[in-house]
This record gives sequence, structure tokens and C-alpha cells, in this order.
Amino acid sequence: MEKPNQEFFNLINKSSHVLIVTPASLSIDSITTAFSLIQFLQTRKKESTLFSQNSIPEKLSFLEKPTSIIKDFTGSRDFLLIFNTQRNKIIKIKTQEKESEYIVQITPEKGSIDPRDFSFVPANFKYDLILTIGIQSLENLGKVYLENSDLFFETPKINIDHSNANENFGQLNITSLTSSSCAEIVTELLLEENENEITEKIAQSLLTGIVAATESFQKPTTSPKSMMLAAKLMKYKADQATIIRHLYKTKPLSFMKLWGKIMARLNWNKEYKMVWSLVSGEDFVQSHASESDIPLILEEIQKSFSQGQIFAILYSYGNSRTKAQFKIPNTKIRQKIINIFEESVLEANETICIETKEQDLIKAEKNLIEKIKQINDD
Repeated sequence: MEKPNQEFFNLINKSSHVLIVTPASLSIDSITTAFSLIQFLQTRKKESTLFSQNSIPEKLSFLEKPTSIIKDFTGSRDFLLIFNTQRNKIIKIKTQEKESEYIVQITPEKGSIDPRDFSFVPANFKYDLILTIGIQSLENLGKVYLENSDLFFETPKINIDHSNANENFGQLNITSLTSSSCAEIVTELLLEENENEITEKIAQSLLTGIVAATESFQKPTTSPKSMMLAAKLMKYKADQATIIRHLYKTKPLSFMKLWGKIMARLNWNKEYKMVWSLVSGEDFVQSHASESDIPLILEEIQKSFSQGQIFAILYSYGNSRTKAQFKIPNTKIRQKIINIFEESVLEANETICIETKEQDLIKAEKNLIEKIKQINDD
């Protein structure tokens, strides 16, 4: 039986176009790990596409962004109209597009066309391998998975994660509970295969993921292995000082403006140990920030409230319904919130994103408090 790392490279070698999927909620670790894998695939002359429901944070501007990034799967599969020409050839094809129709006019060589000579079949997906990074289950992708279940069902999947909640849904599951990050897992994979393929860009992306996941090696859970792998990446000219400067020392003005608005409306409930705030659509417009900034602001809020267990931001952004993003370090509390909410839940590690049924922020806030009360009453 092949070892996981051998099977990983065999699947990579057999592929021609790899789809890399990141979690619904932003994770610096998953995004930078995706960057590194795309850069690695380039060294092997493989085509790749990054799927991300979030915009790439400005703080990662020092890394090289992939050229192919998508937010939906439009055009991922063609459909074929096949005509059997054994008895009757096609001599002319004409197409015409109307307001709500696309007409294909076919002229046969002789007589009329027998409908039995036609077949309409789906072609293969243009992706022949899927790499998921930091995703515990495909259901966590929400509507994206439900609307494209054929793609995820029919295409081989490599599942890379370090969470104990991972459901091992891939044909190949590379999960490590002792790793600090997905970046750490991929670093080990690449180092085991061929160190000559690790470029400076790959090393920089991977070290960024490790630094972000360990909070610059300050987290109590940071292992000696994390530090040793980081040291090896620095031998490939990964620049830790640049990474720290961009991740921690400088924040975009848009981020700071939104953070200020959130802090001005911050609420604290001692009984539920919950910290929360509200953000309107106008707040996003005025600050020039985006919803991809929300998870990072939740991290900053968590650092300031050591007694907190639930950190939440409710906001209106880009559609009629409000959304709520939670950061909940405690696994049991996080699972209770996932279970009690009826809305679509998108999950990535400690972060949960929920699209509520409310259009009004105040009503959504009231509904949130009521549901948190249910959890505490249980």
C-alpha cells in the first residue's frame, strides 16, 4: 500500500488541471497554503485554479497571487450534443441567439433527422483533481457544495487538514492533528519529495501560513516541529521579518476604519461570555473594507477579551439578508451553535459564518441573543 505522500504526488502527476478549494470563512493558513500548492503545481507544468469565496486580504499583497481565482463554478463543465452520422451526415450547422433561447439549426445531407441519432451528454469536468485545504466537511462549503455536488462527487479529492473534526471525505486524506496548520502539513510533504522543487515563493507562502497559524510562534500549542519546519523554509529564503511586518505590524487603513466602527458598538454579556458588534452596509462603503476583514477583526477582539468564549459580528454586505460570523475556540460551544441555527452554516476551524433569515440587523441581533440564551439554558 502506498504511503499518503507517495499517493499525493501520484495523483498530482496524473492530473492536468487541479482545483484548489479553500474554506468559506477566511483563513490565512488555508489561503497561503493554496498559494504554495499553486506555485508548486507550476513547477510541474500543471494548470490550477483557486476557488475562494472571499477576497484575498490586502495584508497578503506581498505574496504572488494566483492568476486564476474563481468565486463560482460557472463554465466548469460542458455539455455535448452528439449526432450519429453513420446513416446521415451533417452538412450545415447554424446558431441563433434570442432573448431567452439559443437555437442550433442542423441541416442533414438527406431527408429528415432521426431523433434516435441524437444524444445529449455532459462532458467531463475541466478539473480532474480537487485539493481541499482546511475544510472539515464538504457540507461546510454550504450552497457551493449543494449546487455543485456532481463536481465534488465525480472528481478525485485530496483532503488536507489539521482539525480533529475532519470527516475524511477525500479519496486521499492527509490529516495531522499534531500539526499547527495546513501549511505545516504541506511543508512536510514537499520536503519529503524533492527539496529542489521548493522555490523562494513556495517557501514564503508556506512560512506565512505557519506564522499566521501559530501567531508568530507565540501560541502555547506551538510545537518544536513547527519551529523546525519554519527554520527549514528560511533556508529557501523565506523572509520571516517581511511576513511579520505585513501580518502584524501594518494594517490597511480600510481595516482600521472598519475595526474602529466595530469597537465603537461592541457589546459584552458576562452571563453568556459573549462579545459582539454590528456592521451596516454603509460602514463597509465608508471604510472601503470588505467582509474578508471580519475574521481578522474577530481575532483582534478575542485577544482583548480573555474571558470571552463567543465572539460575533453581525453585518449586512452585498445582499438583502444579514450575516453573522463567530469565532469560538471551544469545540463544544461551537458545535452547539452549529446545531441550534437553522440557517446555512459555513465553518472553518474556529470560525463560523451564518447567513440569517433576517434583513434587519437589529432583528438579527435580537434573534442571535435568543438563540445564545437557548444554548446556555440547555
